Amino acid sequence: MPRRGRHRTRLPLRLLAAVAALLVGGTAVVLGGTALAKGSGGGNIISSLAGRSSSDGKSSDDGSDGKDNGKDGDSKDNGKDGGKGGGKDSSDGSDSSGSNGSGDRGNGQDAKDGKKVKEGKNGDDTPDEAKKTDDQKKKDEKNKANGKKDDPFPGRDKIAAASGKDFVDIANVAPNGNRGEGGEFSGGSYTVACGVSDHNNSDNYMAAPGKRNGAQHVHDYVGNTSTNANSTDDSLDAADTSCANGDKSTFFWPVLRDLNGQGPDVGQDGGSLDGNVGSILKPVKADLTFHGHGSQPVEDMPTHLMIITGNAKAKVQDGKNANAKYTCSGFENRVTDKYPICPSGSQLKRILDYPSCWDGENLESKDQRSHTAFPDENGDCQNGFKPVPALRITLTYNQPAGKAFSIDSFPDNQHSPSTDHSDFESLAPPKQAQAGGECIRNNKNCTNVSG
Repeated sequence: MPRRGRHRTRLPLRLLAAVAALLVGGTAVVLGGTALAKGSGGGNIISSLAGRSSSDGKSSDDGSDGKDNGKDGDSKDNGKDGGKGGGKDSSDGSDSSGSNGSGDRGNGQDAKDGKKVKEGKNGDDTPDEAKKTDDQKKKDEKNKANGKKDDPFPGRDKIAAASGKDFVDIANVAPNGNRGEGGEFSGGSYTVACGVSDHNNSDNYMAAPGKRNGAQHVHDYVGNTSTNANSTDDSLDAADTSCANGDKSTFFWPVLRDLNGQGPDVGQDGGSLDGNVGSILKPVKADLTFHGHGSQPVEDMPTHLMIITGNAKAKVQDGKNANAKYTCSGFENRVTDKYPICPSGSQLKRILDYPSCWDGENLESKDQRSHTAFPDENGDCQNGFKPVPALRITLTYNQPAGKAFSIDSFPDNQHSPSTDHSDFESLAPPKQAQAGGECIRNNKNCTNVSG
């Protein structure tokens, strides 16, 4: 008995229809095979077709849905918000353009908690089409017409050392002068001991996911031992940690170098090819402390919240989002955004204060900034943002004499001290984050809390 809504076709007509379908299909196969046999053209056809639909059937003409690597640009593949496309400076935002230049890790629903990634403003470090000048667009069109590809590691023609104006004698820094943003604390705190330098690379999975040497400068990492360009929530969750309490959070910042020495990366990307020379100095101490602030009790640090501070491209972006702070031991009330020359017996200190106000919804944003904010001068959050523990990283070094030191940077940022920055993703288990939050709310100063 025929199904409702369907009609039988007499046998001769069905045979004719089948033959016609075979003839048409055969022609299509021959034509399609000819197109695919043209090499890159065939590959592009396959890629574009694969990228035009996602699991929810939405169009991906804007590149935000289907990706060639199978990651969905709108919904998190490994529990992350969105596909990991191109990048920003996480620095800290940090650091560089990703392979597709989108500057974000997607804008879709979080598969874990249903929280949406905040759209945010254009990224600080990788200009998108809307931010490009007419000259840049004309240059892109000319390069495309001539078959030239974008330089994967730009700025190398502008490599230069830090200038003498980038240094200042700490004695000439005014007390309680340039304090930057953040650093207004109250209540309790908790500290995590994660060592001083677990590993190095010139990647930045937040800013340039999947791109080797996406930062074009070397980072020091503590905490999660697996952090690299290909890191995801799942890979980070499964990795080991250098933190004494088992916290798998990842913390990273550009290395400091002694310019009188020789680095391990001469002739390599991220090293001398990107203008970063000298022996890498390990901090003698790395203090990672989360503080209370303002008049409202802090919320527990959300798992997988990403926060950046500073801007690795501050020099070429007129100081936008810069938050560099340096001082010397024994002179902690004198803070500067230049490299301080410390007297004999004093050590160089870098202070990295993070935003500590959260929008309460998004674990990240397209520009890696809009979902968080700095508190006001009293430590209070504004515009409906919620207080979370304020992370301050203080790095202490035995400083080379004189002006023979600088931090790594993008080539065209020429080791400006204003480009200091740091990236953080919280991977502490909820019970551990709760224990830390309780320390702050109860005005206790705790060390290596565990759940």
